[in-house]
Amino acid sequence: MKKIFLAMAVAIVTVTAVSAQKDDSDSKITVSIHQTDQEDGYEGSAEQRCGIRFNLPMAGVVKIEVESVDCLPLAGTAITRQDAFGKTVVGDMAHTSTIITYISSEKSGFTPGKDYYISTLPCNLYGGYRFSIYKDGLVAHYFGVHQKVELGEFISPDDLVESELEFDKPGAPLVEKGRPKMDSKTHKLFVLYRKNPTEANRQALLDQMGVRYDKVVARKKNKLRELEREARTYSIVEHMQGIVDEMVENRETRIRQQFLRFIDPRRDDNPKDAWMVLRGASDATAYIGYAPVTNAEYAAFKPGFTYKSGQDNYPVVNISLQDAQAYCQWLTAQDSKHIYRLPSEEEWILGAGHMPKDVAMNANHVESGLTAVDAYKQSTGACGGIDFWGNCWEWTTTTDADGQYLVKGGSWDAKRDDCRSEKSDDVRSGDKGYANVGFRVVRTDTPQSK
Repeated sequence: MKKIFLAMAVAIVTVTAVSAQKDDSDSKITVSIHQTDQEDGYEGSAEQRCGIRFNLPMAGVVKIEVESVDCLPLAGTAITRQDAFGKTVVGDMAHTSTIITYISSEKSGFTPGKDYYISTLPCNLYGGYRFSIYKDGLVAHYFGVHQKVELGEFISPDDLVESELEFDKPGAPLVEKGRPKMDSKTHKLFVLYRKNPTEANRQALLDQMGVRYDKVVARKKNKLRELEREARTYSIVEHMQGIVDEMVENRETRIRQQFLRFIDPRRDDNPKDAWMVLRGASDATAYIGYAPVTNAEYAAFKPGFTYKSGQDNYPVVNISLQDAQAYCQWLTAQDSKHIYRLPSEEEWILGAGHMPKDVAMNANHVESGLTAVDAYKQSTGACGGIDFWGNCWEWTTTTDADGQYLVKGGSWDAKRDDCRSEKSDDVRSGDKGYANVGFRVVRTDTPQSK
């Protein structure tokens, strides 16, 4: 028995000694939320200091602000210790902040071409970070993705291009009336792939498009963080969270659709006709209608069809999916070279592309009802067609689990965000007509014409 108690006493002493040794190996690092080029805002081991290094070619930049779009701590206090394998790991954190400001001590701003170092806590920034540049009373936002700050290391916004920065007044809302322009790196890879379409060049372009997509998601996440701080009602935050979740969940599908549209080499044989190349479609002969089918076009198929005077060029509505398919069959019967049909959801998305946030359209009751299909012709889809968003929903042949048909694009009485191309939860019964649902047609070659 004495031996057992002795063994237990030795074990307790050993554990206590090991614990004490483990505690002695702990160290603390502290990162301030306010830093300058004279005071790095860091306390701790110099070997463990980490963060973001930047070197800007432009003059007049007086402040940088950095934020983790995923709400991960950038500033605060953290405990570091050695794990069982002798690797330094980060433990508990306290008094944390997701935002850091870094200010120039000179009124003229940071010296162009000089390296500056913003201290941060170790942080996985793969999902994105906002890097805001303040200059001449204006601010431009760069979003970095796919990076991780490790202890003792500094990351850099390596793909930041000065000419691609857009400066605006601080606090000004992001205005997005058109699709984002292609950045220089993506353009170079695109040209390279077109000249030499090898698998390696294809993958390089696809990877870059993934980066480009994730930067858009990071911008949306940052807007969500802003709303969480400033929104007066939670419903606004909840709605934005839904948009972000959809973009993350359907990432691979969206990138694939963009990529297929991107690399499709087809040119429009007749730019002046009513058919637009449906780039990225599985059928290489697919074209999509320039606009939804109008009252006048549908009346040519169905002589007894009537509509209000002066609305020849309005989209035809109150047409069931079956009626729309009958119209397509009528077109096919008159054309020996082509087949006409309704688009699938994916084909519709390929034609429309991303809906710019502030695009001009007939939605959210800006009009008292339907308008002519060309009333907002300045707003074009990815294929060059018009009236994809707002005015009237459009039938697709894609169904949900209950056999209901997906409709796309929103309508004059729909919320703007419900008009987004990616929204995929609005459905209708195919055997009914609806006052705010119309349709657009896809045209392909017959087997004999291919």
